Amino acid sequence: MKAPHLISAETLLENLRDYTIVEIAYDPSSYKEWHLPRAVLLHWWNFRHPVVRDFADRETLGRNLGKVGISREDRLVLYSDFGNRYAYYALWLLLSYGHKEVYVLDGGKVAWEVKGLPMETESFRLPESRYDPDPPDWSNRITVWEILTRLRTGDLPQLIDARYREEFEGKLSTPPEHPHEEAQTRGHIPGAINVPWNSFLNDDTEELRPPEEILSHLKEKGIRNEETVVYCRTGARASLVWYYLKYVLGFKRVRLYDGSWSEWGNMVGMPVEF
Repeated sequence: MKAPHLISAETLLENLRDYTIVEIAYDPSSYKEWHLPRAVLLHWWNFRHPVVRDFADRETLGRNLGKVGISREDRLVLYSDFGNRYAYYALWLLLSYGHKEVYVLDGGKVAWEVKGLPMETESFRLPESRYDPDPPDWSNRITVWEILTRLRTGDLPQLIDARYREEFEGKLSTPPEHPHEEAQTRGHIPGAINVPWNSFLNDDTEELRPPEEILSHLKEKGIRNEETVVYCRTGARASLVWYYLKYVLGFKRVRLYDGSWSEWGNMVGMPVEF
C-alpha cells in the first residue's frame, strides 16, 4: 500500500542506510531478542510524560530522542510489536511536534519476520545528538473537556472506540495483553461506535488492509467521512485508526483523543454506556 508516512518492508530493505530506524518497544527485551538492522531502541514510555498520564512534553521528548542519536533532520522509520500500535502513536506525536520526514514500517516487526528479512541481535547505537521539537500543533488532538462539553450540548462528533469489543461492552477494562492496567470504570463514552483497531490489519503480516476492504467495513458500522474522534485505552491503538482515516482514506477532520479510556475511565462522575 502507498500512503503518506508509510513505508513497506521491501522498500526499507533496499534503502536501509537512507533512514534512521527506531524500534518503539513496549517490552525492551523484544529488541534484545532481535531487531531490524541498524535500529535504535526507544521505549514507548519515552513518548509519554514521566509523571502525569499524558504525552511527553517538548523538553522530555527532545531529551529522549537526542539520547539515542535522533536529530530533526533524520528521515525516521518507526516500527513496533503489538500490531505496530506504538509506532503509530509515536508518528502522531512526532508529526504534532513538527518532524516532517517520519514513516511507519507497514506491518512492523511481524511483517519483517514473516517475510524472512534480515535481523540483528546486537544493540545498535548512534552518537548522542540534540533534538529540539517545534511548539506542538494540536490540530490532530481533542481533549476530554471538549468531548465532555460537546456531549452535554448534543454536538458530539462521530466517535470511534478502537478497543476490542469486550472492552467496549464493559466486560474488560483493559486489553488481554495488558491485564494489570485496569481502569476504575468499564464501558465506553456515550454515542461511540466500536470499530476495533485490529480490524484494520491483515491477520498474517499485520500490514494495513486495502482501502476498499476498510471502506466496506466502515460502511457496515455506519461510519461516514465527517468530523471524527478516535480513542482507545491509552491512545496507541486509536492512533493507528487515526492514521488510516486521515492518510489512507482522506477523512476531512479526524482527531485523536489521546487521554482515551485511561483518562475517561478513571475520572469521577463521567458519563458511561455499556
